[in-house]
Amino acid sequence: MSSSQTRERSSTPLHAKMEQMLTEARVVLPGAQALFGFQLAIVLTQSFEQLPNASKIMHAASLFLVALAVVLLMAPAAYHRIVYAGEDSQDMHPVGSVLVTAATIPLALGLVGDVYVVITKS
Repeated sequence: MSSSQTRERSSTPLHAKMEQMLTEARVVLPGAQALFGFQLAIVLTQSFEQLPNASKIMHAASLFLVALAVVLLMAPAAYHRIVYAGEDSQDMHPVGSVLVTAATIPLALGLVGDVYVVITKS
C-alpha cells in the first residue's frame, strides 16, 4: 500500500467507516435471509423426502451455515446499539468488520452445500 493510500485510509472519518460497515451488513443480510427461507421451505416439499440421506444431511449443514451467517450479519447492528448505545466507537469498528467479513464464510459454504444437493438430485 502506498503512503497516499495509507493517508487516505486513515483520513476516513470514524462515522463514515461505521456507516459503511453497517451498510455492508444490511446489503448482504436480505439475500442471506431469503436463502434461509428457501432452505426452510424446501424441507416441506415431497421431493425433499426422496433425496438420499447424504443430501439431506448436506442440506441440514447448509441450513445451519446460512443461519450462522444471518446471525453474524445481524450482530454488528445489535452490538452497536446495546454496547455503545448507537454511538460511534473506535473499538466497535473492528469488531463489526470482523463479524461482517466472517459471515461470508458460512454463507459461501452454505451456498456450496445447497448447490451440491441440487446437482446430486437425480
